[in-house]
Amino acid sequence: MDGVHIRVEMLGGFAIIDGTKRIIEQEKRSSKTWKMLQYLVTHRHKIVPQDELADVFCDDENMDSAGSALRTIVYRARTALSKAGLSCADSLIITKGGGYSWNNDIRCDVDIEEFETLQKSANPSISEEARLEILLRAGELYKGDFLPNSVGELWVMPLARWYRSMYISCCSEALTLLSKFGRNVEAEKLCGRALSVDPFDEKLIEHNLQAMMAQGRNADAFREYKRVEAMFFDVLGVNFSDNLRALYAQIQRPDSTIGTSLETLIDGWLKGSNFPGAYYCDLSEFKTIVQIESRSVPRSGRTAYVVMFETKHDADAKSVQAMKQLGEIIPSNLRMGDLFTRPSPSQYIVLLHSLTYEDCKMLVNRILHDLDSKYLPKIAGTTIKPLMPHA
Repeated sequence: MDGVHIRVEMLGGFAIIDGTKRIIEQEKRSSKTWKMLQYLVTHRHKIVPQDELADVFCDDENMDSAGSALRTIVYRARTALSKAGLSCADSLIITKGGGYSWNNDIRCDVDIEEFETLQKSANPSISEEARLEILLRAGELYKGDFLPNSVGELWVMPLARWYRSMYISCCSEALTLLSKFGRNVEAEKLCGRALSVDPFDEKLIEHNLQAMMAQGRNADAFREYKRVEAMFFDVLGVNFSDNLRALYAQIQRPDSTIGTSLETLIDGWLKGSNFPGAYYCDLSEFKTIVQIESRSVPRSGRTAYVVMFETKHDADAKSVQAMKQLGEIIPSNLRMGDLFTRPSPSQYIVLLHSLTYEDCKMLVNRILHDLDSKYLPKIAGTTIKPLMPHA
């Protein structure tokens, strides 16, 4: 149709744009009317057979009258679009060859098609600068999951996973290039958007921490690492991969020691180390420090104890909250020279220096006293062991 040009958006929600008019579905859950429109747009380059539409939109008990039911849905779709002011409402859906089709004689841009085209065009045959700009444009098109109000539909679910995976892949490649070109502020912003889509993608988390570190914000990277690590424990019940744990060791490490004075090295090592409360470290770092301490304790005459706090293994809301509170209470009750780690979703381990066994018991009781009483039943127990070297 001459002069008519519409746009359809399906990423982050369904909308049809006609000039300055934006027509969006109002329901939190799509009706059959909107689902029909969505299906026909998604498959707009073919005639969709009536039987196929009946399988998607008609209940089993209504299969005998599927033809009538489909005509009713199409009529309601045309009526709804007409009432909303769409100029081409009556001719948008056409009947053809025993089925229905989106009218491709009407000029129509669809965001998922643009998204796929950009993603495919960002290939190694073009310069890295050009590829980066294409990837960033593709990322801007992804405003959210594919048809979120229809996410329960069987035909929507695999496409939603596909477009999400494609988006994360685009972001990951773009982040690699942004880092290469030193555009770290942009990289951090892109990480924020991508992590809102998939907060558990470890490659994105790694890019985010590296972008912070590249800006000299190691303290922010430290806090972000701790936050995300706790989220992995609480939600997934798993540890980070070796790559992320290795990255943690770099957060407070200077870039280079070649030709650097001792004073500069010490300043670099200590920069950002004054975090409040006890020192938190990952399990591998904790293990190394324990091994060093076990060697020095006998010679120095000092005492050292390792304390474990453990919650029950049922991953219910109160167990998760108990671990969250412990993670806040433990460092505030320890000295800055003490350290602690979280080896599993249900455990914290603390290394204490120069205390007696009775002092350690008092400290444990103080920590448990500070814990909200409604979470105390979720504590499976505490264990105190002296740090003794093995022969």
